[in-house]
Amino acid sequence: MVRLRRLALPPSVLWSLCGIGAGGGALAGWLASRAWRTARLISSTPPTAVSGLTPGLHEVRGAIRGEGSLVSPMSAQPCVYWRLLIEQRRQNRWESVLDRKDCVVAALDDGGGRVALQPIDADVILSRPEHATGGILGVPSAELTRVLATFSESAPNLQGPYVRYREELLVDGSRVHVVGTVVEDGDGWRIGAQGDVHVLSDRDESEIVRHEERRALRFVGATVLGAGVSVWSLLQIFGL
Repeated sequence: MVRLRRLALPPSVLWSLCGIGAGGGALAGWLASRAWRTARLISSTPPTAVSGLTPGLHEVRGAIRGEGSLVSPMSAQPCVYWRLLIEQRRQNRWESVLDRKDCVVAALDDGGGRVALQPIDADVILSRPEHATGGILGVPSAELTRVLATFSESAPNLQGPYVRYREELLVDGSRVHVVGTVVEDGDGWRIGAQGDVHVLSDRDESEIVRHEERRALRFVGATVLGAGVSVWSLLQIFGL
């Protein structure tokens, strides 16, 4: 019979590991279920014209239109939505240093009507070169200092020589499609009920489905890892 090697760890540490493993595994399991659900919803929902919307789940394609504009933090471009992610490599994985986004009041226009939406509440998936760019920032560097100062952020734990960034943005008129629950909003419609899982993307539908399925598989792996840590900790605690 194969016995797991027993490590000389205090019970308090083992109980902490057990709790972290169980909690992390449960969270990853929920995220995996959410990603699978999103993939299934997208693949099973046909496009609907704005003029034909009714309450419920729909996929709508068109041009995003914003009331006013913002300026993206890295490229200084006028836009209606932006997200900036800065990451650094720590212990063989990329960890987020800064993840911010902002948007104006927006709507999706398919030429026959408009439906209100809020990109900041959606799962935004952008990949086209005009919508997503990335690069490397030196540590330290004037550019990184400027960007962090924009958000009044300090990053004392940054390790050189560099970090990577990704900026995503949508300008007025960008072609996208949105999948989500349509609800009444005053005199019109809005995509994205409170707590609703909805997706906004510039990708083809099949690409989004594959993206969500890959996310689900990664979260399944994290679920298994969390369960393994929890079980191993219990075996250590009870001397099995």
